[in-house]
Amino acid sequence: MVKATDRREYEMLQNRSTAAALVPAVRPRSLLRGSSARRLVVAVGAAASLILAAFPALATPTRAQAASPLRHTIVYSRFVPGADTVTVFRLDAAQTEPTVVRDGVLDFALPSPDVRRLASFGLTATERASAAVFNIDGSGYRTLELPDPTLELPGGSWLGNDRLVAQGFDPTDETRSGLYSRRTSDGGGLIRLSNSGDRADWPVAASPNGRKFLFFRPNAKGETSDSAPQDAFVVDADGTHLTRLTPPGATTAFAFGAATATWSPDSRHAAIAAARGPFLKNHVHSVYIVNADGSHVSRIGPLGDIWDASWSPDGRWIAFSMKTDGRFQLYLMHPDGTGVRQLTPGTDEQSSIAPTWSPDSSQLVFLRWTDDPRVQELWAINVDGSEMFQVTHQPAGYSSNLGVGWLP
Repeated sequence: MVKATDRREYEMLQNRSTAAALVPAVRPRSLLRGSSARRLVVAVGAAASLILAAFPALATPTRAQAASPLRHTIVYSRFVPGADTVTVFRLDAAQTEPTVVRDGVLDFALPSPDVRRLASFGLTATERASAAVFNIDGSGYRTLELPDPTLELPGGSWLGNDRLVAQGFDPTDETRSGLYSRRTSDGGGLIRLSNSGDRADWPVAASPNGRKFLFFRPNAKGETSDSAPQDAFVVDADGTHLTRLTPPGATTAFAFGAATATWSPDSRHAAIAAARGPFLKNHVHSVYIVNADGSHVSRIGPLGDIWDASWSPDGRWIAFSMKTDGRFQLYLMHPDGTGVRQLTPGTDEQSSIAPTWSPDSSQLVFLRWTDDPRVQELWAINVDGSEMFQVTHQPAGYSSNLGVGWLP
């Protein structure tokens, strides 16, 4: 029997029109065509305002704490109720009050690996879907030119510090759909990484060495939704050596707007939260470790309702969220599956997911909520479970594990 809390969360995830309106995915918008892209951006804010009005208590900012245990500065994006766009914030180490990096961004901003720049969805002067790039302090905002007369490249995920990978499409030629990378200096240097055919390839993350790119592809023919069961693939940065990573019969998906896969710091392995059968319909998931060439797949750690995996920069830990007693909590384990321990408490009726590691592997930032997984706050915690700290104080839609940047 499916518990009531499970059913509500599952139905929320399946209702992508509502969920996407409240929390824009931590990925570039896909399949936006011309002026329809602008209309969708405006619709996001309108829908969020109407739905969040039903939660007056949640829409009231809470009082900031007196001191912050954050050891590094972070940047993050927030979709504020009533707004048409996203605001990017910076919170300095040991501080409690964030500063605005840039307002009016068209989607969640993704930090480059060196956390010197941010990338987001952008529109050209003719309202074609492209990407916008700007500096970590909000300066230098510019929309990348499109290197092809008909190809559109909405947003993008970083491939190294100088290239973006986007889910490209051509309104005049469906055979050109797939992932493409290009330079952030001028928008040129186009390289096709994949041919998605009648499906949709969803960018996830480049390997830390910038040589490979991990992405999801729907398991079924003709499927284009990111919430459908997905297979994980990896491809070389030059578009060669396309390899499936998920074992046969296992699927993953984007859950709560967050990616369920991560790279090891040495770029030799990937960790993927996956299930036997459809991911969102199956509440028994595992973390799989697989070599970057697709060989030697092994299941590690517990079986449970596991929704993500995040490898620490020092390589010692994999953080993951797992539902216990009706709520998600963060857990840690070693890459061989040993040393499993719960990190966040399960005593306050809140769920915690989508952890992002600090550069020294001593802290994590994660999403936390009470009754509605689409209305969240950012929190932080030390790797030993101490000093859990509320980072934000206005429930809204926040960027999660791929959209939070820790400065060195």
